[in-house]
Amino acid sequence: MIASNEEYLDFSRVPESRGVPKVIVYAGTIGLFMIFCIGAAACLFSGYGHHWPAATTMRVDLGTLHE
Repeated sequence: MIASNEEYLDFSRVPESRGVPKVIVYAGTIGLFMIFCIGAAACLFSGYGHHWPAATTMRVDLGTLHE
């Protein structure tokens, strides 16, 4: 069977990507920075309002509760 070249797709040229837009790169960088900032703030402020051992905790001997 004789076929002409017009019947087949030409895969010799591949389109070139223009890359990732700069807005996406900037937004990703800022988002990653904010993730680390929120994580650091959570670690730094995790002790706020927690005093261990609490001075007002009731001290009960658990061995005397069962009768």
